[in-house]
Amino acid sequence: MGELIEATRVGYGEFNDRDFEALVARLTPDFIWNEAAEIPGPKSSVSRDEFVRFMRGFDRLWDEFEFDPVELTEGEVDAGGDHIVYAKVRAHGRGRASEERVEFEIHHVWRLRDGLFARMDAYLDEDDAREAAGLISET
Repeated sequence: MGELIEATRVGYGEFNDRDFEALVARLTPDFIWNEAAEIPGPKSSVSRDEFVRFMRGFDRLWDEFEFDPVELTEGEVDAGGDHIVYAKVRAHGRGRASEERVEFEIHHVWRLRDGLFARMDAYLDEDDAREAAGLISET
């Protein structure tokens, strides 16, 4: 199922290119996004439209901001039948107001339904993300 990995990689590229129309076409209408609790700002969205409004707002806060996937791994199919993709991502950017550069590692757990992204949960802790993706078992 390399197509799930490729779809995820292309989606990151569309975000980095600010091609929101292409990105929207990859999301289910009921797309859910949950940010890592430690990251400042909004923590979730409960629809594709709400998520796209949030993504479009990045350019108000950042002169530059990109997500570069470092590792993409297919996880298990969840109880609802969604396919899971784990992504270790290097996030980097430069703030618009502060002009400060930031760089950090974040972990995304994507759920795909019928080839579309249905949910994304973000984690700063790699083990928590891998566990959520079904890549490691609880200890």
